[in-house]
Amino acid sequence: MTDDFAWLTEHSREIFEEYAGKWIAVLNGEIIGVGATATEAAESAEAAHPGGRYILESVDSESERI
Repeated sequence: MTDDFAWLTEHSREIFEEYAGKWIAVLNGEIIGVGATATEAAESAEAAHPGGRYILESVDSESERI
């Protein structure tokens, strides 16, 4: 999971450009779920990787934050 946080930091610019204002679920350096809410992103992630230990992250609509 720590690697996923590092991946988020390393790829923050491209994540922001594609997912600003959304929630994402990340597992092993891959975005496995996206949604307008954390619940939607989690449901999408669960459908793709049932029982996976992913992280949920809100992608702020301002570029200074992720």
